[in-house]
Amino acid sequence: MGVIHVHSRASRDCQGTPDEIISAAKEAGLNFLLMTDHNGKKIFTEGMQGTYDGILVIRGAEMINHGQGLLAINIKEFIDGHRMTIQQAVNEIKAQGGLAFIAHPWRFKEWDVEGIDGMEIYDLADSTYAHLWKTPLMLADEHSSDKDLPEEAFLRGPLSRPDYYLSKWDKLTQTKKFVGIAGNDAHQNTVVFGKLLDPYSVDFKFLQTHILAPRLEATALLQALRAGHTYCSFGMLADATGFVFTAGNSSGLLGIMGDDVPYASRPVLVAEAPRDGTMRLYRNGQLIRTEKGNRLDHAVMEKGVYRVEITLEVEEDQYPWIFSNPIYVV
Repeated sequence: MGVIHVHSRASRDCQGTPDEIISAAKEAGLNFLLMTDHNGKKIFTEGMQGTYDGILVIRGAEMINHGQGLLAINIKEFIDGHRMTIQQAVNEIKAQGGLAFIAHPWRFKEWDVEGIDGMEIYDLADSTYAHLWKTPLMLADEHSSDKDLPEEAFLRGPLSRPDYYLSKWDKLTQTKKFVGIAGNDAHQNTVVFGKLLDPYSVDFKFLQTHILAPRLEATALLQALRAGHTYCSFGMLADATGFVFTAGNSSGLLGIMGDDVPYASRPVLVAEAPRDGTMRLYRNGQLIRTEKGNRLDHAVMEKGVYRVEITLEVEEDQYPWIFSNPIYVV
Protein backbone atom coordinates (compact mmCIF):
# COMPACT_ATOMS: atom_id res chain seq x y z
CA MET A 1 0.00 0.00 0.00
CA GLY A 2 1.33 3.41 -0.92
CA VAL A 3 0.62 6.75 -2.54
CA ILE A 4 1.24 8.18 -5.99
CA HIS A 5 1.69 11.85 -6.94
CA VAL A 6 3.67 13.37 -4.07
CA HIS A 7 5.58 16.66 -4.03
CA SER A 8 8.53 17.68 -1.87
CA ARG A 9 10.79 20.71 -1.53
CA ALA A 10 12.16 19.77 -4.96
CA SER A 11 8.92 21.33 -6.27
CA ARG A 12 8.56 25.09 -6.50
CA ASP A 13 5.29 25.17 -4.51
CA CYS A 14 6.20 22.82 -1.66
CA GLN A 15 8.60 22.92 1.28
CA GLY A 16 8.11 19.35 2.48
CA THR A 17 11.28 17.64 3.65
CA PRO A 18 12.20 13.98 3.24
CA ASP A 19 11.95 13.50 7.01
CA GLU A 20 8.39 14.91 7.07
CA ILE A 21 7.33 12.75 4.13
CA ILE A 22 8.79 9.52 5.50
CA SER A 23 7.42 10.18 8.98
CA ALA A 24 3.92 10.69 7.54
CA ALA A 25 4.26 7.58 5.37
CA LYS A 26 5.15 5.47 8.38
CA GLU A 27 2.29 6.95 10.40
CA ALA A 28 -0.12 6.01 7.58
CA GLY A 29 1.28 2.48 7.35
CA LEU A 30 2.54 2.90 3.78
CA ASN A 31 5.10 0.70 2.06
CA PHE A 32 5.96 2.89 -0.94
CA LEU A 33 5.83 6.42 -2.34
CA LEU A 34 5.93 7.41 -6.00
CA MET A 35 7.30 10.96 -6.05
CA THR A 36 6.23 13.36 -8.80
CA ASP A 37 7.89 16.69 -8.12
CA HIS A 38 7.25 19.44 -10.63
CA ASN A 39 9.51 18.85 -13.57
CA GLY A 40 13.02 20.25 -13.36
CA LYS A 41 16.66 19.27 -13.09
CA LYS A 42 16.44 19.78 -9.32
CA ILE A 43 14.60 16.47 -9.07
CA PHE A 44 17.80 14.62 -9.97
CA THR A 45 19.96 16.45 -7.42
CA GLU A 46 17.54 16.89 -4.51
CA GLY A 47 14.65 14.53 -5.25
CA MET A 48 13.98 11.44 -3.15
CA GLN A 49 14.94 8.01 -4.47
CA GLY A 50 15.70 4.72 -2.70
CA THR A 51 14.64 3.19 0.61
CA TYR A 52 14.10 5.40 3.63
CA ASP A 53 13.50 3.69 6.96
CA GLY A 54 11.77 0.80 5.22
CA ILE A 55 9.71 2.95 2.82
CA LEU A 56 10.47 2.37 -0.88
CA VAL A 57 10.60 5.69 -2.75
CA ILE A 58 10.64 5.86 -6.56
CA ARG A 59 11.48 9.13 -8.26
CA GLY A 60 9.30 10.74 -10.89
CA ALA A 61 8.14 14.07 -12.25
CA GLU A 62 4.91 15.89 -13.01
CA MET A 63 5.13 17.44 -16.47
CA ILE A 64 2.74 20.15 -17.58
CA ASN A 65 2.42 20.87 -21.31
CA HIS A 66 -0.13 23.51 -22.34
CA GLY A 67 -2.11 22.74 -19.22
CA GLN A 68 -2.02 18.97 -19.74
CA GLY A 69 -0.40 16.89 -17.03
CA LEU A 70 1.67 13.72 -17.17
CA LEU A 71 3.17 11.78 -14.28
CA ALA A 72 6.51 10.38 -15.40
CA ILE A 73 7.37 7.55 -12.99
CA ASN A 74 10.90 6.15 -12.64
CA ILE A 75 12.62 8.37 -15.18
CA LYS A 76 16.40 8.40 -15.06
CA GLU A 77 17.21 11.82 -16.55
CA PHE A 78 15.57 15.22 -16.93
CA ILE A 79 13.05 15.45 -19.77
CA ASP A 80 12.28 18.96 -21.00
CA GLY A 81 8.59 18.28 -21.55
CA HIS A 82 7.77 21.95 -22.05
CA ARG A 83 9.61 21.86 -25.37
CA MET A 84 7.96 18.65 -26.58
CA THR A 85 4.60 17.50 -27.74
CA ILE A 86 2.74 15.15 -25.40
CA GLN A 87 3.59 12.26 -27.72
CA GLN A 88 7.29 13.15 -27.72
CA ALA A 89 7.30 13.41 -23.92
CA VAL A 90 5.63 10.00 -23.57
CA ASN A 91 8.11 8.51 -26.03
CA GLU A 92 11.02 9.82 -23.96
CA ILE A 93 9.50 8.57 -20.70
CA LYS A 94 9.15 5.10 -22.19
CA ALA A 95 12.66 5.21 -23.68
CA GLN A 96 13.99 5.72 -20.16
CA GLY A 97 12.03 2.72 -18.89
CA GLY A 98 9.48 4.87 -17.11
CA LEU A 99 5.70 4.80 -16.80
CA ALA A 100 3.42 7.58 -18.03
CA PHE A 101 0.08 8.41 -16.38
CA ILE A 102 -2.37 11.20 -17.10
CA ALA A 103 -2.72 13.64 -14.21
CA HIS A 104 -5.73 15.93 -13.75
CA PRO A 105 -7.71 14.26 -16.56
CA TRP A 106 -10.28 17.07 -16.77
CA ARG A 107 -7.59 19.22 -18.43
CA PHE A 108 -6.23 16.53 -20.73
CA LYS A 109 -7.12 16.65 -24.44
CA GLU A 110 -4.77 14.43 -26.43
CA TRP A 111 -6.33 11.08 -25.58
CA ASP A 112 -5.09 9.46 -28.79
CA VAL A 113 -1.44 9.69 -27.72
CA GLU A 114 0.17 6.25 -27.79
CA GLY A 115 2.14 4.65 -24.99
CA ILE A 116 0.38 6.12 -21.95
CA ASP A 117 0.03 3.50 -19.22
CA GLY A 118 -3.05 4.87 -17.48
CA MET A 119 -4.69 7.78 -15.69
CA GLU A 120 -5.70 9.15 -12.34
CA ILE A 121 -9.25 7.97 -11.74
CA TYR A 122 -9.32 10.20 -8.66
CA ASP A 123 -7.20 13.23 -7.82
CA LEU A 124 -7.47 14.70 -4.34
CA ALA A 125 -6.66 18.25 -5.45
CA ASP A 126 -9.16 18.10 -8.32
CA SER A 127 -11.91 16.81 -6.04
CA THR A 128 -11.14 19.46 -3.43
CA TYR A 129 -11.34 22.27 -6.01
CA ALA A 130 -14.57 20.83 -7.39
CA HIS A 131 -16.10 21.05 -3.91
CA LEU A 132 -14.81 24.46 -2.87
CA TRP A 133 -18.40 25.56 -2.36
CA LYS A 134 -18.43 23.20 0.63
CA THR A 135 -15.55 25.02 2.32
CA PRO A 136 -17.74 26.79 4.92
CA LEU A 137 -19.20 23.43 5.96
CA MET A 138 -15.75 21.86 6.15
CA LEU A 139 -14.40 24.72 8.27
CA ALA A 140 -17.44 24.53 10.53
CA ASP A 141 -16.79 20.84 11.07
CA GLU A 142 -13.16 21.55 11.81
CA HIS A 143 -13.76 24.32 14.32
CA SER A 144 -16.56 22.44 16.10
CA SER A 145 -14.33 19.43 16.69
CA ASP A 146 -11.57 18.82 19.19
CA LYS A 147 -9.56 17.16 16.42
CA ASP A 148 -7.08 19.11 14.33
CA LEU A 149 -8.60 17.74 11.14
CA PRO A 150 -11.83 15.84 11.80
CA GLU A 151 -12.93 13.19 9.34
CA GLU A 152 -16.27 14.95 8.93
CA ALA A 153 -14.56 17.76 7.04
CA PHE A 154 -13.41 15.31 4.39
CA LEU A 155 -16.76 13.55 4.20
CA ARG A 156 -18.43 16.86 3.41
CA GLY A 157 -15.68 17.84 1.00
CA PRO A 158 -13.48 15.85 -1.40
CA LEU A 159 -14.63 12.30 -0.58
CA SER A 160 -16.97 11.72 -3.51
CA ARG A 161 -17.27 9.44 -6.52
CA PRO A 162 -15.27 10.84 -9.49
CA ASP A 163 -18.04 10.29 -12.05
CA TYR A 164 -16.40 12.01 -15.03
CA TYR A 165 -13.02 10.33 -14.52
CA LEU A 166 -14.58 6.89 -14.15
CA SER A 167 -16.74 7.39 -17.24
CA LYS A 168 -13.70 8.40 -19.30
CA TRP A 169 -11.69 5.49 -17.95
CA ASP A 170 -14.45 2.98 -18.72
CA LYS A 171 -14.54 4.12 -22.35
CA LEU A 172 -10.76 3.82 -22.68
CA THR A 173 -10.54 0.35 -21.14
CA GLN A 174 -12.91 -0.96 -23.79
CA THR A 175 -10.29 -0.19 -26.44
CA LYS A 176 -7.03 -0.93 -24.61
CA LYS A 177 -5.54 -1.75 -21.25
CA PHE A 178 -5.42 1.43 -19.22
CA VAL A 179 -4.44 1.38 -15.55
CA GLY A 180 -6.36 3.45 -13.01
CA ILE A 181 -4.46 5.01 -10.11
CA ALA A 182 -5.29 7.33 -7.20
CA GLY A 183 -3.55 10.71 -7.30
CA ASN A 184 -2.84 12.21 -3.89
CA ASP A 185 -1.22 15.35 -5.32
CA ALA A 186 0.28 15.87 -1.87
CA HIS A 187 1.90 19.28 -1.35
CA GLN A 188 1.47 20.12 2.36
CA ASN A 189 1.09 23.78 1.44
CA THR A 190 -2.53 24.81 2.04
CA VAL A 191 -2.95 27.16 5.01
CA VAL A 192 -6.31 28.70 5.96
CA PHE A 193 -6.62 31.03 8.96
CA GLY A 194 -3.16 29.97 10.05
CA LYS A 195 -3.96 26.24 10.01
CA LEU A 196 -2.31 23.71 7.70
CA LEU A 197 -5.16 21.84 6.02
CA ASP A 198 -3.20 19.28 4.00
CA PRO A 199 -0.40 17.80 6.10
CA TYR A 200 1.18 14.73 4.54
CA SER A 201 -0.06 12.64 7.46
CA VAL A 202 -3.71 13.37 6.62
CA ASP A 203 -3.25 13.20 2.86
CA PHE A 204 -1.55 9.80 3.02
CA LYS A 205 -4.21 8.34 5.34
CA PHE A 206 -7.03 9.66 3.17
CA LEU A 207 -6.20 7.98 -0.16
CA GLN A 208 -4.01 5.07 -1.25
CA THR A 209 -3.08 2.95 -4.25
CA HIS A 210 -2.53 -0.74 -3.49
CA ILE A 211 -0.12 -2.55 -5.82
CA LEU A 212 -0.11 -6.35 -5.76
CA ALA A 213 3.60 -6.94 -6.26
CA PRO A 214 5.39 -10.12 -5.16
CA ARG A 215 7.98 -8.14 -3.20
CA LEU A 216 8.70 -4.58 -2.08
CA GLU A 217 11.30 -3.77 -4.72
CA ALA A 218 11.24 -1.15 -7.46
CA THR A 219 11.26 -3.45 -10.50
CA ALA A 220 8.57 -5.74 -9.11
CA LEU A 221 6.41 -2.82 -7.99
CA LEU A 222 6.59 -1.05 -11.34
CA GLN A 223 5.90 -4.24 -13.28
CA ALA A 224 2.77 -4.87 -11.20
CA LEU A 225 1.65 -1.27 -11.64
CA ARG A 226 2.16 -1.44 -15.41
CA ALA A 227 0.12 -4.66 -15.50
CA GLY A 228 -2.78 -3.07 -13.61
CA HIS A 229 -2.43 -5.38 -10.61
CA THR A 230 -3.71 -2.59 -8.41
CA TYR A 231 -6.70 -0.97 -6.75
CA CYS A 232 -7.45 2.36 -5.09
CA SER A 233 -8.98 3.02 -1.68
CA PHE A 234 -10.07 5.76 0.69
CA GLY A 235 -8.26 4.46 3.73
CA MET A 236 -9.72 7.18 5.90
CA LEU A 237 -12.95 5.16 5.90
CA ALA A 238 -11.33 1.77 6.53
CA ASP A 239 -8.14 -0.12 5.73
CA ALA A 240 -8.68 -1.83 2.36
CA THR A 241 -5.65 -4.12 2.63
CA GLY A 242 -6.63 -7.64 1.64
CA PHE A 243 -9.17 -6.79 -1.04
CA VAL A 244 -9.03 -9.21 -3.98
CA PHE A 245 -10.73 -9.35 -7.36
CA THR A 246 -9.97 -12.53 -9.30
CA ALA A 247 -11.20 -14.74 -12.11
CA GLY A 248 -11.12 -18.49 -11.80
CA ASN A 249 -12.81 -21.75 -12.67
CA SER A 250 -12.78 -25.35 -11.46
CA SER A 251 -9.15 -25.63 -12.56
CA GLY A 252 -8.00 -22.74 -10.39
CA LEU A 253 -6.98 -19.11 -10.70
CA LEU A 254 -7.17 -17.61 -14.20
CA GLY A 255 -6.19 -14.01 -13.48
CA ILE A 256 -6.37 -10.96 -11.25
CA MET A 257 -6.97 -7.26 -11.78
CA GLY A 258 -5.29 -6.09 -14.98
CA ASP A 259 -5.17 -9.52 -16.61
CA ASP A 260 -6.73 -10.91 -19.77
CA VAL A 261 -8.92 -13.95 -19.09
CA PRO A 262 -10.31 -16.11 -21.92
CA TYR A 263 -14.10 -16.20 -22.09
CA ALA A 264 -13.87 -19.81 -23.29
CA SER A 265 -12.53 -20.82 -19.84
CA ARG A 266 -15.99 -20.06 -18.35
CA PRO A 267 -14.58 -17.76 -15.66
CA VAL A 268 -16.24 -16.86 -12.38
CA LEU A 269 -15.35 -13.46 -10.98
CA VAL A 270 -14.87 -13.19 -7.23
CA ALA A 271 -14.45 -9.97 -5.25
CA GLU A 272 -13.70 -10.16 -1.54
CA ALA A 273 -13.24 -7.23 0.84
CA PRO A 274 -11.87 -7.08 4.39
CA ARG A 275 -15.22 -5.78 5.69
CA ASP A 276 -18.86 -5.54 4.66
CA GLY A 277 -19.99 -2.86 2.24
CA THR A 278 -22.09 -2.39 -0.87
CA MET A 279 -20.28 -4.13 -3.73
CA ARG A 280 -21.02 -3.15 -7.32
CA LEU A 281 -19.82 -4.98 -10.42
CA TYR A 282 -19.50 -3.03 -13.68
CA ARG A 283 -19.16 -4.38 -17.20
CA ASN A 284 -17.99 -1.93 -19.87
CA GLY A 285 -18.92 0.90 -17.53
CA GLN A 286 -22.47 -0.35 -16.88
CA LEU A 287 -23.62 -1.55 -13.46
CA ILE A 288 -24.68 -5.21 -13.72
CA ARG A 289 -24.66 -6.52 -10.15
CA THR A 290 -24.99 -5.22 -6.59
CA GLU A 291 -24.37 -7.21 -3.42
CA LYS A 292 -24.25 -6.22 0.24
CA GLY A 293 -21.58 -7.90 2.30
CA ASN A 294 -17.91 -8.66 1.77
CA ARG A 295 -18.08 -11.09 -1.17
CA LEU A 296 -19.46 -11.02 -4.70
CA ASP A 297 -19.43 -14.01 -7.09
CA HIS A 298 -20.37 -13.67 -10.74
CA ALA A 299 -20.35 -16.30 -13.46
CA VAL A 300 -19.34 -14.48 -16.64
CA MET A 301 -21.84 -14.78 -19.47
CA GLU A 302 -20.36 -12.17 -21.82
CA LYS A 303 -16.99 -10.89 -22.85
CA GLY A 304 -16.18 -7.46 -21.50
CA VAL A 305 -14.21 -5.28 -19.11
CA TYR A 306 -15.22 -5.97 -15.51
CA ARG A 307 -14.38 -3.92 -12.45
CA VAL A 308 -15.64 -3.50 -8.89
CA GLU A 309 -16.58 -0.55 -6.71
CA ILE A 310 -17.34 -0.79 -3.00
CA THR A 311 -19.02 1.86 -0.87
CA LEU A 312 -19.33 2.09 2.91
CA GLU A 313 -22.17 3.63 4.86
CA VAL A 314 -21.34 6.49 7.21
CA GLU A 315 -24.18 8.16 9.09
CA GLU A 316 -26.74 6.77 6.59
CA ASP A 317 -24.82 8.08 3.56
CA GLN A 318 -22.80 5.98 1.11
CA TYR A 319 -19.17 6.92 0.42
CA PRO A 320 -16.75 5.37 -2.10
CA TRP A 321 -14.19 3.09 -0.52
CA ILE A 322 -12.56 0.83 -3.15
CA PHE A 323 -12.12 1.05 -6.93
CA SER A 324 -10.60 -2.04 -8.56
CA ASN A 325 -8.75 -2.17 -11.82
CA PRO A 326 -10.52 -4.27 -14.45
CA ILE A 327 -10.31 -7.89 -15.42
CA TYR A 328 -10.52 -8.13 -19.22
CA VAL A 329 -12.59 -11.13 -20.33
CA VAL A 330 -11.66 -11.68 -23.99
